[in-house]
Amino acid sequence: MKKCFIVLLLLFMSSFLASQQKKHVVGAKETLYGLSKKYHVTIDEIKKANPQLNKRTPQIGETLIIPDKNTPSGNGGNTPAPTPAAPTQAKDTSGKDTSGKDSEYIYVTIEPKQTLYGLSKKYKTTIETIRKLNPKMDASGPKIGEVLKIPANSKIAKSSSSKKEKTDKKKKPEETSEPAGKNIPDAAENTKDVINVVLLLPFHTETTGANAERNIATEFYSGAKLALDSLSNRGKKIRVNILDSGNENKLKETLDTYDFSDTDLIIGPLFKSGILTVADKITKIPIVSPFSSSDELDDHENIIIYDTKEQILAEKLVDEIIRKYAWEKIYILYDDDHYKTALHFQSLILNKKSGAEIILTKDVDNIRAEQNLVTQEYNKIFAILASDKEALVSHYLDNITKLESNQVQPISLFYSSLFDNKKYEEKLKDLGLFYSDTNYVNEYGFNEQKTIKFYKKKYCNSPGRYAISGFDVTYDILSRIDNKGGLSNSIMKAEGKQLSNKYFFSRIKKNGAWANQGARIIQLFH
Repeated sequence: MKKCFIVLLLLFMSSFLASQQKKHVVGAKETLYGLSKKYHVTIDEIKKANPQLNKRTPQIGETLIIPDKNTPSGNGGNTPAPTPAAPTQAKDTSGKDTSGKDSEYIYVTIEPKQTLYGLSKKYKTTIETIRKLNPKMDASGPKIGEVLKIPANSKIAKSSSSKKEKTDKKKKPEETSEPAGKNIPDAAENTKDVINVVLLLPFHTETTGANAERNIATEFYSGAKLALDSLSNRGKKIRVNILDSGNENKLKETLDTYDFSDTDLIIGPLFKSGILTVADKITKIPIVSPFSSSDELDDHENIIIYDTKEQILAEKLVDEIIRKYAWEKIYILYDDDHYKTALHFQSLILNKKSGAEIILTKDVDNIRAEQNLVTQEYNKIFAILASDKEALVSHYLDNITKLESNQVQPISLFYSSLFDNKKYEEKLKDLGLFYSDTNYVNEYGFNEQKTIKFYKKKYCNSPGRYAISGFDVTYDILSRIDNKGGLSNSIMKAEGKQLSNKYFFSRIKKNGAWANQGARIIQLFH
């Protein structure tokens, strides 16, 4: 458990300090030694700021924290990284050592789709030689980001050196590795096939102590990080900057000081007020709203709403109701916050069954089964719950669980944890309750099990609601975006399935936001 705590603490602290520290996204052929020289810090200082590097080399696309060279450290913080004593420890990827003398070897950082066969051909050597020089390499072949030692052919070495000199002058985009944003020191040109993403989350670095939003942001980021790692392993090149949306003043300060000109996508803020603040200032970059589906977001064409709107949930439930409907009386129980949704339910049903008898009520006691006085049989009713207020949900469940399956068909707009309460669970299965759910995880699904297993291994606990949202939203949107940062209409309308929900989008209006149309309809039964 101690190890788990440390992992979670490091995750939070790296996010908490992200807006205050210099970051570097690892590019192809970059090594710890090269980074230490570039930023005038020691390799040990980089490892201290990025503990994962104590056990492995930097991975392509990985965001590293670069310690401030003016921060006191073991050597004073201002002393440039010392040159290693052994020449073989000071090679860069061009095949030269740091003194400029020819080296016997070159060091190659493995990129996506590179194989031992391809390396042997490119560097005019054999697979067997590469394996002998890299005994720690996995038997199945090199991993993305792994640094391999390769014999330096004089012709190859000179060619590599010559190419390096030219690209140093031209700064070719494919060799840039800095995070996006011109406010980052030494930022280079944006890489053509790298997606530049900003995670704008409320870490509240301006405050200390307990903070509910910070906890949500940290959990969301844990899922997002898992998605980023998974996509990176599949060859997706992503550059991520984490910014603190904090309170209103912090968010405005961030928007005023950060250069978004190279940004392809913004994920966050998490809540409506922050989303609107960002959308009012940034009108061209896609902005993902993970949780809020407020109607106030609808007029912004660059907003992508992932939380399925209540109106859409109602439409999907009505489709299911009509399949089961045989002219039963329909009750719709609502609270003050969901009156419009109740009216929408009524309108949708009447559009398909114009003669339907529908009763809107705020009083649970009005919902009761009706007995035919002649036949003594019960006339079945449909009881729709349009509320997420726990007290009303509990009262509703107390009422309908007194009835039998031939008396009532229970329906809920939302999932409630009370459905799993032992007091109600078995009876609800008897009644065949069905409801819409955007947070249902099929724990028996192969991909779901695999992802949850990875999460548990990384963070030592099961993913919570916000972690699942972080994974789903991040994985889905970055799977849709192309390597030029584009989101076409056709790709937005295509259906994708992640851990907890289905996702496919349509415009709310001609120049309005993209809204997710996906939801699952769940029915309980034995």
